[in-house]
Amino acid sequence: MAEDTQPESSSASRRTKRPALEILEPNATLYVSNIDWKIKKPVLRRSLHTLFNRHGKILDIVTLRREGLRGQAWVLFADVASASSALKSEDGFAFFGRPLKVDYAREKSDRVSKLEGTYVPKDRRAKRAKREAEEAARRRDSSG
Repeated sequence: MAEDTQPESSSASRRTKRPALEILEPNATLYVSNIDWKIKKPVLRRSLHTLFNRHGKILDIVTLRREGLRGQAWVLFADVASASSALKSEDGFAFFGRPLKVDYAREKSDRVSKLEGTYVPKDRRAKRAKREAEEAARRRDSSG
């Protein structure tokens, strides 16, 4: 029987398998990918703001340039309706010669959660320790 997951990549040890077609709940944070890596951060933020601003109030645009996070951004809108409008309009838009991939973010951003009053601090250290313990166990199992 065929399994409905994405194929494992060379970095599969760092990531968990996800369903190939993951349906994400609408929220005010959009995940934007397939962005050209060569675009400088200030130009990218300004361009994304110009592109998405017509759909509603933008709270923040998060762009990271670290390895593994380049070519993607998160656009935080003040409300879900604005984010939904932007997703429908801008998915596939030719942005610096590449079609943008726009989807709802997997998790609601901390800033949006704080505005809604639903913010719960994440214990990132516990999550990291758990992940490292699982990786160490996998290494022990595969080596012995």
